[in-house]
Amino acid sequence: MPKLFFILWIFSLGLRAAPIQITFWHSMTGEKGKLLGELTEEFNKSKENLDRFKVVPQFVGTYEEGLNKLRTSLLAKQGPNVAQITDIGTQLMIDTKAVVPLQDLIDQDPDFPIEKLLATIKRYYQVDGKLFSLPFATSNPILYYNMDAFKRVGLLRPPRTFLELKDFSRKLTDKNKKTTGITWPLSSWFFEEFIARQGALLVDRENGRLGRATEALYLTPEAIRFVTLWQDMAKEGTFANVGRGWDPPEANFLSGRSAMMFHSTSDVFEVVRKAHFKVGTAPIPLADEKNVGGTVVGGNSLWILKDKTPEEIKGSFLFVKYMASSGVQKRWHMGTGYFPIREDLIQELEKEGFYEKFPAAKTAILQLKASALSTATQGALMGVFAEARDQIESAIERVLAGRMSVEEALKRAKFQTDDSLRRYNRFLEKLK
Repeated sequence: MPKLFFILWIFSLGLRAAPIQITFWHSMTGEKGKLLGELTEEFNKSKENLDRFKVVPQFVGTYEEGLNKLRTSLLAKQGPNVAQITDIGTQLMIDTKAVVPLQDLIDQDPDFPIEKLLATIKRYYQVDGKLFSLPFATSNPILYYNMDAFKRVGLLRPPRTFLELKDFSRKLTDKNKKTTGITWPLSSWFFEEFIARQGALLVDRENGRLGRATEALYLTPEAIRFVTLWQDMAKEGTFANVGRGWDPPEANFLSGRSAMMFHSTSDVFEVVRKAHFKVGTAPIPLADEKNVGGTVVGGNSLWILKDKTPEEIKGSFLFVKYMASSGVQKRWHMGTGYFPIREDLIQELEKEGFYEKFPAAKTAILQLKASALSTATQGALMGVFAEARDQIESAIERVLAGRMSVEEALKRAKFQTDDSLRRYNRFLEKLK
């Protein structure tokens, strides 16, 4: 009898069903992509999973390329189970009607740590009071500065206002050595962030939170003020314009050619590690000391796609829940620079002395927590955000090249974005 039992047991192993495959599309490269792969593999081997599901990560290019590929795949009904989507894709993802709102699944699982997610992060991905996706790799723009260069010119702290930014940049610029005070990517992200920093909106209808946005607010005093600051510093030669890419400004800063840099906190550990000088970090400057705005979370979130089997959706949710766990968030934060989405983890790291050892990693967290809880800092929603960014960046390029005034360029960008919004909204109306 024992022999027969052994034979049946061996036979049953051969009949064991293979794990259900969960396809996970992402846009992480380099060390971030490697760490994401490790975390995924650990989920596959975890006790919570017990070989029921196997998550298969697939790199699908940049945020823009990944979003475009997803839109194409949905038309063919061949999309992934889970997709990592840039923050500005939020409204578009909701409009596809191809997603399972994360809130619907959370409501069925009392163990999901929803109450531990930072409100300032969670609120970006909440639409009409419902959390649609899991904020995962979240970031803010921060100011990086060369403390050695500051010391050489007698500066004791980073700039706090636009006026100080211009003044400090002049002191740090050396035209003979071809060095500048500051650099940052020619990205619409900074245009958006510095508008929110002044407490202003990017689009109408309360940043698209009280209804579909119909008009771009690019001609407000706050928008004009920031682009004018950008233009003035470029004319003075205190700002290094190295184009739209994210790598050139970082290379410029690390080489010592620029003493300051606006960049994402997601690169904080990399920048500190690579620099041959002491790096300081600080919040991005305010328009003036009386300013009460804040910053908007950037980065990406994890979306669960519908039109899958109930078991696939179950596995997708289990994976997303795992990615929100304290252990995963701790490794992701410490391994990348993206800040934790959980309040309890921040408190844990503080008790462990992590931020005493790496103070630069806490700057974005403090900046986010200090932000006013307003519609401006909640962030804008629009289905044509990717188009809008390109329109804004083209406008800024014209300003910096001296081909248009600030008002002319922003007026043109506003007209283009308004037209994009009108066409997009009309298309959605036809689908009803």
